[in-house]
Amino acid sequence: MSGLQRRRYRDEVLDIRREGADGRRANIAEVLEMTVTGALAFFSDSREVCQRLAPLADVGLEYVTLGQAVPTLSGGEAQRLKLAGHLAQAGSVLSSTTHKGKLFLFDEPTTGLHFQDVTRLLGAFRKLLAAGHSLLVIEHNLDVIRACDWIIDLGPEGGDAGGHVVCTGTPADVRGNAQSHTGRALVDYERALAGEPAAESAAIAEPAPRYGAIERDARHDIVIHNAREHNLKSIDARIPRNRFTVITGVSGSGKSTLAFDILFNEGQRRYLESLNAYARQFVQPAARPDVDAIFGIPPTVAIEQRTSRGGRKSTVATLTEIYHFLRLLYVKLGSQYCPDCDAPIEPQSTA
Repeated sequence: MSGLQRRRYRDEVLDIRREGADGRRANIAEVLEMTVTGALAFFSDSREVCQRLAPLADVGLEYVTLGQAVPTLSGGEAQRLKLAGHLAQAGSVLSSTTHKGKLFLFDEPTTGLHFQDVTRLLGAFRKLLAAGHSLLVIEHNLDVIRACDWIIDLGPEGGDAGGHVVCTGTPADVRGNAQSHTGRALVDYERALAGEPAAESAAIAEPAPRYGAIERDARHDIVIHNAREHNLKSIDARIPRNRFTVITGVSGSGKSTLAFDILFNEGQRRYLESLNAYARQFVQPAARPDVDAIFGIPPTVAIEQRTSRGGRKSTVATLTEIYHFLRLLYVKLGSQYCPDCDAPIEPQSTA
């Protein structure tokens, strides 16, 4: 146990130990020094804690410790930590205000990931889709592009030469477009895979799967009309709901502008407008993006490659709310004492 963890708790708190399912006895400080894998074994007899721990393993963060400080995480780890928090809620019943699910926006989530971790990330995406949410991912990874349901390819080049919609459609549609850099890259990648011996690491992406029994209804699509933000050239775009959509294109083609500066900002702006005047006075108003109209936008959640929200003392356990369950668990294990006579507090009889 590190000295830092010991200084966080008084001696009487550290005296309280819980016996885990693996036979170990640990206090709260020792639990926070466990990795996610170790904590899953220790708390395998606690359904509530495991429900919060499992998403961390699903996104490839099984090696981090529960007490690891958030500022020490890399950009990719911070992004997956936020994803794990939403995965923990994905299986819950959607409220009446969000019965159509949320729109999750990801900014190149595969950056720095091993091929095997990309596979696990795609599995995490499928869980969000199965829960009724929609995904919009900015990505260059060809395995992720092959696995998605819909592609929006921006370009044809970057900067002033970008900002146009080169093509939209399924991965098969984009492969057939000779003007698309992404389409040509997909064709070359498919040929390379076909010419090599079969290997598990090469076949990361699966053919675009259908998630659940939900059929696409174009009337519920997210529609962007005449977007002119930054270098976008008055483009129109349609994003299917309850599907896995990828925005791709060369660097500087307008991918982040479309996803974050238009979709996310407009979603946040509409949310703030729904608040009463008293609540709005404490929140900085969001600027309206340069676009004629956006239809069908649900509540939006942006998961970017930056440190998760939280202060200097935030940890993996606090941001995923695992710590709340641990605190309640250890409170129940401990005994309360009278501050004056140091006698244990016991329930009084009804007599």
